Amino acid sequence: TMWFAEDADLAGQWNGYDGCAPPWNDSIPHRYTFTVYALGIDQLDLAGGFTRTEMDDALEGHVLASSSITGTYTQNPRLL
Repeated sequence: TMWFAEDADLAGQWNGYDGCAPPWNDSIPHRYTFTVYALGIDQLDLAGGFTRTEMDDALEGHVLASSSITGTYTQNPRLL
């Protein structure tokens, strides 16, 4: 995450999800979709720092089932 790259205590490579953080003054609520997968294997063959494309490729042929949920979020008090 680039916003804390200059902080010595937080420096390093950060991969993954940082949480919902739309701009506080955005004019529309943001949509976030979370998906879980049931796999037919114990783990995917992925190295640290993998990309979404690499994950999708590794999932190919191993997904038994999946489910998604979508929610909306805003920090703009005018939209609450």
